[in-house]
Amino acid sequence: MGCCCSIKSPSQTTLGREVECPKCQQLFPSYTTNHAFNDHLDNCLMSSQQNINRIEDYRGIKYWEKVQNEQGFQWVLKEYNPSLQINEQNIQQEPFGQKQVWFRAKLEKLRIPWQNGCTVISVSQNHLLESSVESIMKLKSRLLHGELKIKFQEDEKVQDAGGLLREWSTSILQQLVEQGYLQKTDTKELTYKFNPNVQSNTIDKRQLFSFLGIIVGKCLFERIPLSSFLDRTIIKHILRQKVILEDIKYFDEDLFYSWQYLLNNNSDQLDLYFQLEYFGKIINLKENGCEIKVTNSNAQEYINLNIFYYTQQFLEPYLSDFLTGFYQVIPKTLLRIFKPQELEMILFGLPFIDLQDWSKYTIYKDCSAEDQFIKWFWQILSTWDQTELSQFLRFCTGSTRVPVEGFSKLESNRGEISYFCIQASNFDKENPYPKAHTCFNRLELPKYEELETMEVFLKATIHEALEGIFGLE
Repeated sequence: MGCCCSIKSPSQTTLGREVECPKCQQLFPSYTTNHAFNDHLDNCLMSSQQNINRIEDYRGIKYWEKVQNEQGFQWVLKEYNPSLQINEQNIQQEPFGQKQVWFRAKLEKLRIPWQNGCTVISVSQNHLLESSVESIMKLKSRLLHGELKIKFQEDEKVQDAGGLLREWSTSILQQLVEQGYLQKTDTKELTYKFNPNVQSNTIDKRQLFSFLGIIVGKCLFERIPLSSFLDRTIIKHILRQKVILEDIKYFDEDLFYSWQYLLNNNSDQLDLYFQLEYFGKIINLKENGCEIKVTNSNAQEYINLNIFYYTQQFLEPYLSDFLTGFYQVIPKTLLRIFKPQELEMILFGLPFIDLQDWSKYTIYKDCSAEDQFIKWFWQILSTWDQTELSQFLRFCTGSTRVPVEGFSKLESNRGEISYFCIQASNFDKENPYPKAHTCFNRLELPKYEELETMEVFLKATIHEALEGIFGLE
């Protein structure tokens, strides 16, 4: 997976090889100075900057909304209605689509224009989590509303044109899962809860969870769908809403059904007291809890105290650290308009990839949708499952998910609409693999002569870890 890159060196040195601008595809000969190429790159990106935050820009755009029903939730396709005037005083009552436009417009007012410069985050490929925490926690809060670029300590040659932020955040979340700080919930859903009980000699855990809050907030600010779902109780804490029994269904199903049973049956007959066991320790839920028996009259209080301990008390002070980091990026006052499932939609994007939507909002360079090798491309993708499609999407864009608006609102690293683009390239036996520019959602697809050959090399992008280190070419 290739990000848009150039050689970063003194201004009088040359590129040393022919380089193509990732935005306008202008070719620069090998004798072009690095300074001249980087100037062009900045000017080219600036000239294509677009403002997509006006409500008029959403005209005709459809989005998916998670709607509750008797069976739980279902995804319904809806359309923005720019003709509706947003009521600032009663924004909580607006449709989700209007809320999202209002929310994005408010965040854009906080943004530091990228033309004002960027902040470079220096990280180590060998110690990604530790070095990322160290670099991010040194930043002043206001810089989190500006452009962040990733710099690898082991490789001074790579210039990040923005696509790495998406890949970096995805890899950070993956490492947090692998190291156990994010732990799968005890449910059928693939969602994660905080696990502050992990022992570490290399990272300050309080800093780590504050860092996690900043990463989640920055992804929300930059419209980068999170690759790992956080459970409903965390979402409720972000919104500063009370966690209730219904939320526990998304945290621990056994706890949910046992407490539900307690409410619906005769608690007086149970030998149950106001205490719980946690990691081998008996904890009183209230003073002298070991002497207070659970009855029909106090069962709800017992359940409420359990919920408080499991979803808040046992997570402190790390939960507060997470929220402090998150609110450094996203003002808590802007979040009051959302229901939990609405914030989940914005944070995580769509949990599925609609291949028809993907092909509909794809543009072509040096080829067309009628070319045989393009037809093969979509034919091959149609045989893949959702896991393979999400991995390939990450290869192409740096993210495993798409916004709730679908591929019509796929964006470049700087917030401009940037449809998925397939650019034809000549087949090279020495390097037969597709290449991707994650900064601009562009795939360079060789003109394979056989469907079977294309399938082999497309599969390789997701099964053989071709992205290398963050997808750098």
